[in-house]
Amino acid sequence: MSDKELSLRDRILEISRHYVYTEGHASLSMRKIAKEVGVTATSIYLHFENKDDLIHTLIEESADELSMAIIESADQHTSTIDKFEAIIRSYADFALSNPEKYQIIFTVQANSIARYPKEKFRKIRKVYALLESVILKGIDEDIMELDEPLIAAYSIWAQMHGVIAVILNQRLDSRIDRKKFLEESIEHIVQGFLIRITTI
Repeated sequence: MSDKELSLRDRILEISRHYVYTEGHASLSMRKIAKEVGVTATSIYLHFENKDDLIHTLIEESADELSMAIIESADQHTSTIDKFEAIIRSYADFALSNPEKYQIIFTVQANSIARYPKEKFRKIRKVYALLESVILKGIDEDIMELDEPLIAAYSIWAQMHGVIAVILNQRLDSRIDRKKFLEESIEHIVQGFLIRITTI
């Protein structure tokens, strides 16, 4: 693939991502993207088989970036608690720094596009597996007490997704400082999964 072709592909993805973020994926069309990029619709089909293929690519590339950011952050720590918090914090950092990429991963409804390929979905699940492994280590170290580590991992993502949604959708009470809200939310989640040890 030549540099020109690569830059065109990236431009298609960039404009499509922004379009989905601002207008929603339902109104996305190859013709609209072609017009925005300044090429014919045929040129779009040289890179993407159809609209679903384009959206799948957007999801996959954004999910890969998110996974890499989380894994790199976790690898910088050795203690289980620090690694646990780093995973949660890097998730928030990525979402707030890359709202368009974050939204494309989680806001496109599965029943509105072709089924996401299993092999690609498995790549997304790597982050859940990483968090689950840290939780299992926390259980082994007696700093966490959970019956279902995988459910706990998904529960954590759900909680953080709610926190991020409040911030990105500007639903936070104006009396609350955004940074403080995020910091305390992360702290509540982390502490909520740790065993409280009372000394007498």
